[in-house]
Parts: sequence; structure tokens; C-alpha cells
Amino acid sequence: MARFTQKTAQSSMLRTSPTGNDRYARCPEERTPQKNTLLGRPLQETGKISGGWRMVIGKTAKFVLTALLFTAIGAVGALLCEDLFRRGAGEERAQAPRAEAKTGVDEARDKTVRKKTAGNKRARRRSSTGARQEALGETFEEDALSGMDKACYEGLQKAIDDENYALVASLLDEARRSSSKEVRAKAVEALSWFGRKALDGLTLFLADPDEDVRQDACNAFESALSEVEDAQEKSQNAIAALETLEDREQLDSLIMEINDLSDAQQIDIVMRLIEGPNKTAGEAAREHYEFITGEEYESPEAAQKWLRENPEE
Repeated sequence: MARFTQKTAQSSMLRTSPTGNDRYARCPEERTPQKNTLLGRPLQETGKISGGWRMVIGKTAKFVLTALLFTAIGAVGALLCEDLFRRGAGEERAQAPRAEAKTGVDEARDKTVRKKTAGNKRARRRSSTGARQEALGETFEEDALSGMDKACYEGLQKAIDDENYALVASLLDEARRSSSKEVRAKAVEALSWFGRKALDGLTLFLADPDEDVRQDACNAFESALSEVEDAQEKSQNAIAALETLEDREQLDSLIMEINDLSDAQQIDIVMRLIEGPNKTAGEAAREHYEFITGEEYESPEAAQKWLRENPEE
């Protein structure tokens, strides 16, 4: 009786599920609703885990794509560099024979440039001398010259007009001895038209008593000397001019024209000037010796010793 009463009490607490499932048979106070699961895990937790994996996979994919992008860029850059390198190498190979072929052409071109430069200098000297003659013409008239000076002056002008060096050369002695500054200046002007073959004649006027004539002669001489390519000829003409000049500025200017000679030739010139009678030229030569060697001049023996210890390549 007691057993039946207990069962009856328990059964009264039960209620039937509409679906007949006794999981819902317990009263609300006693039943604990079960959460939906997937593979034994709560769906909410599964969703969180799936979201985490999606984040990891997304980051991995981004990393891989970035790495692939940089790899592709590097590969393209390498290809471009290789192409540029090949082009550069090809151009160098193509230019090499051209550079070798240019050697002789460049030498000829250098000579042409030197000749053009000397020609330009000579044109400027003539222009300067001509302008000075025009300035003199304001106060000078040919009729004011004596018979011989007038004939010499007219002869020099004719030589300029006809570009006749032989006529100039035949009038030089007479012009140099003339007391007329205008005649001597005309002789220098005439000589300035004939370049290197006028060097000997221009030397005659480097010691002219008139400063303007000396300056014009020195300018014309420098221009003509720059045309000389033979070292021995240039050395001889330079010595003749430097031993004649007395003006220090003119000496300093002219002595720079021997810079393209060898050290031995330059030192031979300056030793002759230092040991010679022209003291002003000797002073200019001492400075040039120091410019070449970096030492003060002591004696010809010391100069020769320096040359032995400092051979040119």
C-alpha cells in the first residue's frame, strides 16, 4: 500500500509530452533543458570556434598572397635588370671598336682645334692692332711721313692687302730702324697676319722703345708661337723672345706658352734665362722653375739631378 502510494505520487507529477518524448515529462522545476549540440559540443561554442578558424585562414591567405606578390615583383625586377645589363654590355662592345677607331681622328681633330684656336687668337691680335691704328689715324696722316717712311708704310699696307709675306719681310729692316712709331706699328700689324712664319720678324719688335708697339708685338708673337707643334722649333723661338723682353708682365705671359713642352725642355729654357744677362727674364724663369719642380733653383747640376730623379712617363 505504501509502495503504491509513492508511485501514484510520482506519476501525478509527470505529464505526457505531445510527442511522447519523456525528456519533457518532468515538471518545469525539475527539468533542465538540454542545449542543441553538434558533435557533442554546444552550437554556440562551435560557432565561435568556426569563426576563429575563419580568421586564421583569412590571415594565412593574406600572408601567402602578399608573399606571392613580392616574389612576382622581385622576379620582374630581376628580369628587367638582366635585360638592362645585357643592353649595357652590348653597347660597350659596340662602342669599343668605335673608340679605337676614334684615336687617330681625335689626334687630327686636336691639331685642327689648336690651329683654329691660334687662328682666332691671331684674328683678335690683328683686330686689336687695327683698332689702335685707327685710333692713331685720328691724329696721324700718311702725308706727314717723310719720303722713305711713307714709302715703307704704303708698302706694308700693300703687303697686308695682297697677303704678301715676302714684301713684308723685305721691308722689316727699314721699318724697324724707322723713327716713326706709326711705321713700326704697321710692320707689327702686317706680321700678325702671317702666323708662325712671322715669328723671327716679330722678335725684332719685342724690344721696341714704344710700349704699345712692344705689346702688340708680344701679343702677335704668343699667337704665332701657339701654332708651332715641333718642340725644338718652339723652344728656340721661345728662348729668342724671352731673352729679348724686358717687361715682367709680358715675360710671365709668354713663358706660359712653353708649358706644353717636356719638363727637360722647359728646364733647359729657364736655366738659360737664369744664367743669362737678362735679369728680369731670369726672375721670371726662377718662378717658372719652381712651378715645374716645386723647388727653388740652385744650380744647373741641381736641375739635372731633379730631372734624373723625376723622369717623365
